[in-house]
Amino acid sequence: MKRGFTLIEVNLAMLVMAMGILTVVGLYAFGYRENRQSREDVAATALADVVVGQLMAAVTSTNLYWSDFKDLKSYPSDNGWGDYFNSNGIVAQDPENRAEGVFNAVMSDLKIGSRCSEFDTGFPRAAVQAAGMSCGLVVMHEKGSPLVSIAFRATKLPGTLLAMPLYYCEGRFQGDPTK
Repeated sequence: MKRGFTLIEVNLAMLVMAMGILTVVGLYAFGYRENRQSREDVAATALADVVVGQLMAAVTSTNLYWSDFKDLKSYPSDNGWGDYFNSNGIVAQDPENRAEGVFNAVMSDLKIGSRCSEFDTGFPRAAVQAAGMSCGLVVMHEKGSPLVSIAFRATKLPGTLLAMPLYYCEGRFQGDPTK
């Protein structure tokens, strides 16, 4: 008697192989998405380092006067990230202009340009454009407090700014407390 495979056995083997192949194909899509997200996260981290690094260096400068620091306001306002929404609850168009305004307002309030010539007091717009990202910046300060909180987000996908990781740091006044 000859032994062979029945049609049922052949179909079952093909089903098992097809499921394995489809699983591998599905993993390619997952890997591609994760790779894209990883590249975007690295770009956002580098951008956060540039923007927040400049601000943190300015806020913790020893050339600051307490009279300027203690009255520093929260930017864009006390609403924080709420200012990045429009009236419909959607992320406002062109949030990097608001981020640039926050950056420039803090530098101006602290009078960084006049006392700290070693700092680049301009918003790093070229870095933002080179990364092809949209970003948001919030600076929170309670009047009279020696602490300042800085939060930053960046994304390449429009409308997803508030869904992205938050880069956060705090700085303490280290300038001249007598002036």
